[in-house]
Amino acid sequence: MKFFGKVLLKIVALNFVFLCGMSIFRAVFFFYYGQGMTFETTDVLKAFLMGVRFDAATLGYMNIPISFALIALLFVGKTRTFKSFFSKAKFYYTIIGGGIFVFLCVDFGFYSYFQDHLNILAYGFIDDDTQALISTIAENYNLPLIFGGFISAFVLIFLISKKILTIKYTDIYSLSLPGKLRVKVFMLIILGLAHFMLIRQTIHMFPLGLFHAEISTNAFINKTAINGFFTMQDAMVIRAEGGREIDFIDKAGYGDGEEGIRRAFADFLDKDIDDISQYSPQNSLIVELPYNKDIEDTEPNVILIVMESFGSDLIKYNSAEFNVLGELKKHFDEDIVFLNFLPGHHVTIGSLEATIANVARKPDAPYLSQSKYGYKKYKFSGPLPYKAKNYETFFFYGGNMGWRGLEPFMISLGFDNIVGEGSMDASIPRNQWGIYDGYLFDYIFDVLEKGDKKKFIEVLTMTNHPPFSLPKDYKLLPLTPPTALSERILDRQLAKMRFETYQYANEMLGRFITRIKNSKYADNTIIAVTGDHNFWGLFQYSDEELLDRLSVPFYIYVPKKLRPKFVNTAVFGSHMDILPTLYALSLSQVSYMAMGKNLLSPNAAANIATHDSGAIMDMENAVLYDFQTGVGRYYRWDKDFPRRAILSEDELPDHQRLIKHFLSQTAVSDYLIKNTGE
Repeated sequence: MKFFGKVLLKIVALNFVFLCGMSIFRAVFFFYYGQGMTFETTDVLKAFLMGVRFDAATLGYMNIPISFALIALLFVGKTRTFKSFFSKAKFYYTIIGGGIFVFLCVDFGFYSYFQDHLNILAYGFIDDDTQALISTIAENYNLPLIFGGFISAFVLIFLISKKILTIKYTDIYSLSLPGKLRVKVFMLIILGLAHFMLIRQTIHMFPLGLFHAEISTNAFINKTAINGFFTMQDAMVIRAEGGREIDFIDKAGYGDGEEGIRRAFADFLDKDIDDISQYSPQNSLIVELPYNKDIEDTEPNVILIVMESFGSDLIKYNSAEFNVLGELKKHFDEDIVFLNFLPGHHVTIGSLEATIANVARKPDAPYLSQSKYGYKKYKFSGPLPYKAKNYETFFFYGGNMGWRGLEPFMISLGFDNIVGEGSMDASIPRNQWGIYDGYLFDYIFDVLEKGDKKKFIEVLTMTNHPPFSLPKDYKLLPLTPPTALSERILDRQLAKMRFETYQYANEMLGRFITRIKNSKYADNTIIAVTGDHNFWGLFQYSDEELLDRLSVPFYIYVPKKLRPKFVNTAVFGSHMDILPTLYALSLSQVSYMAMGKNLLSPNAAANIATHDSGAIMDMENAVLYDFQTGVGRYYRWDKDFPRRAILSEDELPDHQRLIKHFLSQTAVSDYLIKNTGE
């Protein structure tokens, strides 16, 4: 086995050379693209150390065939076979090493255009006019020189590989592979575990991924840590999940060119088609907010909180014995709460997009943050009206900003400051998914106190999420479920854990709101809260419980001076209505573009709420519409039990109105995303 150890050392040595080369490439990237920026020395060190881990994992994947070959040869034990393998290994490493170099060069060039590593936009080379793109590249770059450089790199890597992997003739024939079986098995286990850990790079729940690269509040530092192999791997997964683009405009029935688009906008806005611009139909979505002296005098901060799994259904069971709301209960009693309210999607990232992007989610569409459109800048972006009024804008997430392409998406939306758990003090208590909500709210309050500028803050929490753990110092309030709820529970142990985290999240939110109300910010801060989706996995819902199955609350605290005179919390709304409602409460003399409506306006009673699954509702009727098949189920609301849906045998004109709204909304959203970004 002595010779086998020598072979392993030579392979490790060659890979160490590759690892050093990748680190040198990272240094070139850092100094070239980081010119003119200032950085904390510790952040730079963290980026390069994390980069070594990403590069080592990449090499781990590249060496899988070598490891399998070595294990096979270990058990075969034939000297001639081993000699043949080892003499050819230099060719494999030449291809691998050269391929890494070419890939890193392409990634380097990609960053110069898109300020990001290779991502879903790289598929534009295939999806767009490939011949024209090649022609453009040829005009802008000296391709013969580039190819000459690539060939030179391959030659150099071959020479290095040949030198390091050289083996003495006598060594080959001193090879003692047969050995004892138990020794071979031991070697197999050691080699397998070492390679597994090389790829995984961590003993924690999740292997090394893009979310581990969030080590600083500086986005460029985080990008320095990553290599393009991981971002491209992520893009390939997104591509595989999303498939080729769907023409939602055509599928929604508005596919006849300019006229069809104008008709979609007209149907969505319930206007005459002549009122829709032929050249810029999106301008029909622009709203001009009038001068408001109270708002100008107050200049309110605005905090929008999206709570993980904060569904409405459990709220109706709240009591002293089953205290799921905690401190939040008194604020729900004092302030504005909409309960006829739908999330944009059934998964967190889709709902988050709906709350901040000002466009509707499209049924079964890829997530905007993980598509090529997530890298564009749009006039309907949520933070823009606040930035136009000189607000400092923040996005906070209790988890990791590498999740679901969140960081680059929030940069594209225009947030000034993007902060996840990796940017916060490592001593803040957290679980595998991120920082506990109470500590996150403390952090946000501290940020509110820094600086004199008014602030727009969006927050995404994560504690009410598996693994459903709580801080050790949290004392639970009574949580004995009433009989009406207990009889519905499918898994009692899971229910216990979920009830506890639901209570904790609401208690921490309630304490945060109390803290704001008892501070100097009480008269100049608006707080809005919603859930990303309902509380899943514990109950079965009947057809009658359509609204309970989907709904999340929408809560608003408004200082007395700004509180609207007209409030009708019985109206229906959904996530894309949140920002237009907040704009009207907090901004004066500014315009915005959005698909949603102000739920506090006198005409909000006519509003239609939508969920991208095809749930469409207003104050009288509801429809469950399958976008793929065009088949619908039609309901009306029970007058005696307002949240109970009664199945209707007939499709009524009011149901047709809801479906037309949903289809036109889908077409408008598709047009905005695909045609108006920069």
